[in-house]
Amino acid sequence: MNAHLILERFVFLSLCSLCFSAGNFPQDAPHKISFTFDYDFRVTPACSKEISKACVQGFNFYDISQGIAKRVKLGSMAAPAGASGLVKGISSTTEAMLFNPGRHRVAVAAQTVEGTESDLSKCSVIVTTP
Repeated sequence: MNAHLILERFVFLSLCSLCFSAGNFPQDAPHKISFTFDYDFRVTPACSKEISKACVQGFNFYDISQGIAKRVKLGSMAAPAGASGLVKGISSTTEAMLFNPGRHRVAVAAQTVEGTESDLSKCSVIVTTP
């Protein structure tokens, strides 16, 4: 169960391709959710020793099925060390959690060191879990 999406340029994420996977698990079992996406650090660079303001510190993963205002945080990860330019195949897997079967809209947001996040509607995809 993979989904990809390519988006136009926007403030933090300029190219986002999102893959979501959850294995076939019984309904009551915990799921680990894997996110794989691309990010173009030319728009907003990764934080480093040289760049400490207006930079991407990490990425947050959400279930936005009930709307962005009612989003549920699924996990997060730091930006890859030394990242620059277009980085393809950034991936992370959440801790095991109960995740209801059915359709879900999941999203990735870049988070700056100041705590602001990119628009969740710009990097999202609908997935179906068993």
